[in-house]
Amino acid sequence: MSKSPHPGAFLIAVRQPDETDHTYAILVDRIAEAISVVTAREPGGPRPRHVGTLGPYSVKRIKLRPGEARII
Repeated sequence: MSKSPHPGAFLIAVRQPDETDHTYAILVDRIAEAISVVTAREPGGPRPRHVGTLGPYSVKRIKLRPGEARII
């Protein structure tokens, strides 16, 4: 019997006018979902990009909830 799939925590970055990035940690199933969440939060920003993932220990430690987008 297989376990139900656990959502991944994706890191999505959005470039800011001052040349820094806002990097969001988002707990969802697919990268496309994570990008759409960030696009909704920063609609006027440049194209968001996937820059990494968080492991399950990190997700648990920061208490990230499914669907939540948090700047880290």
